[in-house]
Amino acid sequence: MNSEKVDLLDHPILINQLASLERRTARGGRDSIDHPPMAHDDVANAAAMALHYAASKPKTATAAMGHYSTAW
Repeated sequence: MNSEKVDLLDHPILINQLASLERRTARGGRDSIDHPPMAHDDVANAAAMALHYAASKPKTATAAMGHYSTAW
């Protein structure tokens, strides 16, 4: 996303969930990013997993035509 190689859907819930993510530092100095208490991040997690899956899946020769292999 930061390299501007993908476009996210203009979906209000997705935008809200991504914008509300918070960075927290634990006592040991470890950082984590999570949703605020009593908030949801399921749509943001689904979008992140879809991007991760698309980036890690090897493309086949038919990818240029818009078809991706479903072989595992």
